[in-house]
Amino acid sequence: MVSVTRSVFGDLPSGAGTVEKFQLQSDQLRVDIISWGCTITALEVKDRQGRASDVVLGFAELKGEIAPVQGTAFDLRKPVELGKHLQEFHINGFDHNFCLKRSKEKQFCARVHHAGSGRVLEVYTTQPGIQFYTGNFLDGTLKGKTGAVYPKHSGFCLETQNWPNAVNQPHFPPVLLKPGEEYNHTTWFVFSVA
Repeated sequence: MVSVTRSVFGDLPSGAGTVEKFQLQSDQLRVDIISWGCTITALEVKDRQGRASDVVLGFAELKGEIAPVQGTAFDLRKPVELGKHLQEFHINGFDHNFCLKRSKEKQFCARVHHAGSGRVLEVYTTQPGIQFYTGNFLDGTLKGKTGAVYPKHSGFCLETQNWPNAVNQPHFPPVLLKPGEEYNHTTWFVFSVA
C-alpha cells in the first residue's frame, strides 16, 4: 500500500510563506519532503533484519538563531572543567552547534585536555560550525570494551558541520550544493600529550 499525506511544516521568517511537508509511505520506506527547496527531512528504510530506521540527519522544525555566548553556559572560549561547568550552570549537557568564523580556510575550533592522562585533542576545520554533544543520554546500560560502563556525560562528540537548518535561514552560511558545484570540506583531529 502506498500513501501520500500533506501537512503544514512551518512558516518562513518575516512572513515569507508557509512550508508544507509531504510524506510518502509504502511497505518498504517512508520519506518526508518539505516544499522549501524540495528538502528530504526524513527517510526511513528497512535494514537486513527488516527494522526501519531514519537515515537522514534532518531537522524537525523551522528555527535558527545565532546567540552570543559571553556570560552564558555556552561560553567555552576559555578552558573549563566540563563536569564542574555543567553543575555550575545547572544544565543537563550540551547538544548544540557552535558557530565559527565563516571561512573556507582551515581554522582552529576546539581543544580538549584530559588532565588524568595528559592527552590533548585539537580540532581544525573548513566547516562553519561544530556540534558539541556531551553524552546526555548515556545511562549506564551501554557496555564497552572489557565491560566498561558508560554513565551520563562519560563521553563527548565534536562534529564539524554546517549550521543546522541552514537551508531555511538565508542569513546562515549556504548549504545547498547545486549541479556542477563541488562539496569540499576537511576536518583535522590532532592528538598530542601535554
